[in-house]
Amino acid sequence: HPHVDCKGTIAVIHNGIIENYQVLRDDLIQRGHVFVSETDTEVIAHLMEEEIDAGADLLDAARKTALQLDGAFAFLVLAKAFPGRIVAIRKLSPLVLGVGDGEMILGSDTPALLEYTHRIIPLHDGDVVEINEQGYAFYSLEDGHAFDRTPMTVQWNASAAEKQGYKHFMLKEIHEQPVVIRDTLYGRIDMDSGHVELDEFQGQPVPDRISIVAAGTSYHAARVGKYLLEELARIPTEVSFSSEYRYQRPIVRPGTMGIAVTQSGETIDTLAALRLQRSLGAKVVAITNRPESTVSRESDVTFVTQAGLEIGVAATKSFMAQLIAFYLIALNFGQRNGTLDAEMSAHYASQMSSLSQKCEQVLEYVGIMETIARKFYKVHDMIYVGRGVNYPIALEGALKMKEISYIHAEGYAAGELKHGPIALLDEDVPVVGILPQGVLYEKIYSNLQESIARDSPLVVLADKKDKRAQSIATDFIPMPPVEELFSPVIYLLPLQLLAYYTADGKGLDVDQPRNLAKSVTVE
Repeated sequence: HPHVDCKGTIAVIHNGIIENYQVLRDDLIQRGHVFVSETDTEVIAHLMEEEIDAGADLLDAARKTALQLDGAFAFLVLAKAFPGRIVAIRKLSPLVLGVGDGEMILGSDTPALLEYTHRIIPLHDGDVVEINEQGYAFYSLEDGHAFDRTPMTVQWNASAAEKQGYKHFMLKEIHEQPVVIRDTLYGRIDMDSGHVELDEFQGQPVPDRISIVAAGTSYHAARVGKYLLEELARIPTEVSFSSEYRYQRPIVRPGTMGIAVTQSGETIDTLAALRLQRSLGAKVVAITNRPESTVSRESDVTFVTQAGLEIGVAATKSFMAQLIAFYLIALNFGQRNGTLDAEMSAHYASQMSSLSQKCEQVLEYVGIMETIARKFYKVHDMIYVGRGVNYPIALEGALKMKEISYIHAEGYAAGELKHGPIALLDEDVPVVGILPQGVLYEKIYSNLQESIARDSPLVVLADKKDKRAQSIATDFIPMPPVEELFSPVIYLLPLQLLAYYTADGKGLDVDQPRNLAKSVTVE
């Protein structure tokens, strides 16, 4: 970027996918246009050239061009013939206007603007905005009529965008998770009675069924959420990848609640899945870290997690906040539909109240994770295993390792090792096992012994007093005592740290791993 027209007088910046670009490109070439790249973006510049040559001004040319494009995209365009003006258009792909002091700024995500201004206007689908250094004006893509949008103020403070002594943002954000837990719980649960009051759900009946859609790390939070909603509230719950759900024929019965989980609130597949849920009659809930996002605007209910600004591309504290959100929602629904009595609620509240402190205890062991990580620098394959509510945590641990260290890592339900993955095990394939105290302890212990028999190095996360776990572990990570139901919150942290120290030790860019983006706004 930018891409230009034949004359070099029109410049375009574009994010997204133009699905019909090949047809447009072929037609433009037949009409004499010369392309210098293979990217779909370049067709915008050439279409703009034709519209301006035909007498359109910058605004109308951009509108007419956008109406010829199929797909999800956002683009900005300027032209030498119209100095001091930029036109931006959003169609499905996110775009945010920053309103500064004597300047206007456009970006695809709010954090990119915070260095310059905290006053923002998220563009809606089908918005056109024309800016100059003094102001802005909004128009409809469809018919060109003018309308107003009011700026909102983002409350994130400047320190959130600083490393504050940490080597990377990811490490800082891992260490912020105890505070994230406290902030997300604050005002939502009475720690004495265990009563969970969610203002967001006032007036919303407890659903008969729940369908959750999510992608990436948010999908793993959703898998934990399914376990909690069925265990604590006894509500049948299904979880789907957003990218799969949107192309299926899902069954949405009366009384179904859809839940869309997305840190950014702009994940295009999740937005499409949410819209499908709504079109089929479901009440739709968003769990997001971004109250100003598209998913918030398009949902009936928005649960805003309190993770604050997350800069590292690999999600850490936002995932933690999503987990806490699901604990609160499951407890709230269970209390309202009668599956949890007062005694059980008080007990669970007691467990919730200790989670932040226990996470702080885990963070005191960072040296252990750093030492273990040194053994992984030259590893090519790893396997993570867990069972029950910790199976999604094994998936998340493996995802973190592959995202930032570029090691092929896979998560499995521990009981599935013998159904295929065990064939991969040898002295060059470490196994990371999640072994909390609970009803599944003996089953998981037996599964981990299978890996020892194949000579795999075994890293075990278990209660710090668990001598049996220590006896089979090549490397042992001591964990504070915690009930199995709440163990995902605690056992998550060492897996994040193992991935971080492995990637850092290999000299990789932890905060911006290759080929990944913080907000996935294309299919």
